[in-house]
Amino acid sequence: MSQHVNPNETYDHKEALRRSLKERRAALTAEDRGRHHQRIACYLHSLLDQQKKMRRIALYLASPNEADLSLWMDSAQAAELQLFAPVVGAEAGQMDFYPLRPGTTIRQGRFGLREPMVRGNDTPADPATLDAALVPLLGFDDQGHRLGMGGGYYDRYFCSAGLRPWIVGIAYDVQRSEKPLPTETWDVRLDALVTETGSRIF
Repeated sequence: MSQHVNPNETYDHKEALRRSLKERRAALTAEDRGRHHQRIACYLHSLLDQQKKMRRIALYLASPNEADLSLWMDSAQAAELQLFAPVVGAEAGQMDFYPLRPGTTIRQGRFGLREPMVRGNDTPADPATLDAALVPLLGFDDQGHRLGMGGGYYDRYFCSAGLRPWIVGIAYDVQRSEKPLPTETWDVRLDALVTETGSRIF
């Protein structure tokens, strides 16, 4: 059940949680991350395979300390899935997903995020045509709530979609909040979650 607190308390609580969760995530060793990424790739492949017809998939290109999807991406591209990665626009909160193909040039975009190079004739994906979206997060709870970095990009993008895709959070187990996360009306919940110890559907 969502916690109902005033906006200032919600903001302060979220910021404190973000600091704590960033520290937990950063404490993982390179060896731990390597093992976790292999397991995440396996569990994610199995989860999506069970859902059937998951062909058009939005994902993210991991920033330092985020759970990395590179291993899964290699197998997904080999299976000829259609992948799309986010490009953050100049306007506040603006984000679109563009095709990510083998050989696509990756550049450093706004906020230092990695993103596909957009050519003049490239068009962003229509969110209503995406089957699934793999999203990063700082924290998650057992009710499927997600705590992001605070920019609200994913919440804005999926709230505005007439038909949103199946949303799968990708994380390490250390990012789990034992207590329900503070939520607000515009927060988009996860449909499923994948970590190094398995997957679950909410």
